Amino acid sequence: MKYILFSLMLFISVAAGAQIQSVTLKASGLTCSMCSRAIYKALTKIDAVSEVKADIETSSYDIHFKPGAAVVLDDLKNAVKDAGFSVAAMDVKALFNNTAVQNDAHITLNNTLFHFISVAPKTLNGEVVLHLLDKDYLPEKERRKYAAQTKQACYETGTMQSAANTPERVYHVTLQQS
Repeated sequence: MKYILFSLMLFISVAAGAQIQSVTLKASGLTCSMCSRAIYKALTKIDAVSEVKADIETSSYDIHFKPGAAVVLDDLKNAVKDAGFSVAAMDVKALFNNTAVQNDAHITLNNTLFHFISVAPKTLNGEVVLHLLDKDYLPEKERRKYAAQTKQACYETGTMQSAANTPERVYHVTLQQS
């Protein structure tokens, strides 16, 4: 019975881990190819990362993850900051299956809590790109324009109280414009 339960838990965590497909990160502060290489090396050191494709011309990085890996978006941001640069934008490609969203809705993907802002009610299916709106993920001027779309304090703090009454990291996103 223990083996069946363990196998079931492993299957559920792998299935849930497949929801975040990849991340596209744009860095700022780069002046040369050595800067780009420093970020590339920092990103490839993250345990969950399986592959990083760098585009030096746009200072962007397409990041793919190991199957079933725990994806922590702040780890990507911190790797860029530790390399001496900052994140100018981050988009998350995620796989959805009949997931209803709307402004101020909260959903969990890969044990990551997302808060949707400036989103009309809709059901998401298939691959969808989420644009991060949090501090350190885009310029402050752009981030502030979304502040009027929510009255929830978590937009400013980046955390909210969990069911266990402990702070939980919440990422604020909107749907990427086509």
